[in-house]
Amino acid sequence: MAIAGTPKKTAYPFSEIFEVTTSGTSSVTFWDIPAGTIITRVLAKIKVAGTGSGNLTIGDDDAGNVFVLAGDATAAADVIYGDDTTELGAAFYDSTKKGAQWKVYTAAGKEMQIDCSAALTTEATVDVFVFGYRYAED
Repeated sequence: MAIAGTPKKTAYPFSEIFEVTTSGTSSVTFWDIPAGTIITRVLAKIKVAGTGSGNLTIGDDDAGNVFVLAGDATAAADVIYGDDTTELGAAFYDSTKKGAQWKVYTAAGKEMQIDCSAALTTEATVDVFVFGYRYAED
């Protein structure tokens, strides 16, 4: 009879909430993503609506919209983006795969960022919810 292997590592679920304020069209870095992180979902909840016109995207320093593809920075407070397939970035939705997806960070050095497509008259404040798993690298 074969003996089952012993798990090498344990992954622990996490959920983090970051309060982020846009800064014109500049990327705002709000999290240094630790090594051994698997991100399974990111949501953006408008806390204070910006004024003017601009779309929010959330991604990492490789792709600015890999998590949340688009969200209106001037939407009313409590509007949530990233909860519909039309708002999901490539890490979470692929029109051909149509399945659950995630992004894995095996090494440190990547940052999570929020961007706005246009400078707002008044900057938006957004609560960013990040869900996933962490495991220890050897």
